[in-house]
Amino acid sequence: MRKTHWFLIGLIFLGLVAAEAVAAQSSPPQRAPGVPMAPNAGELQKSEPQSERLRVLRERERLARDRSGPPEPNRDIPMPKPVPSIIAPTR
Repeated sequence: MRKTHWFLIGLIFLGLVAAEAVAAQSSPPQRAPGVPMAPNAGELQKSEPQSERLRVLRERERLARDRSGPPEPNRDIPMPKPVPSIIAPTR
């Protein structure tokens, strides 16, 4: 029983050493000098191209969001077309 305790203590010690070695290997990502970690929000908005197509897409998205209300309660709901059965024999 005495040797089991020493064996377990040795395993724990080796696990701690291995964990520390793995932690030492992981370093922060390398980047060039002068490059910020995250882009500046103001610069992103300035560099965005303001084209006619982009404006039209945004307008369509805005209109689609505005139209997404509940359907009218007293409207005629289109009925599906009947489909012939594939099981029934044809003559």
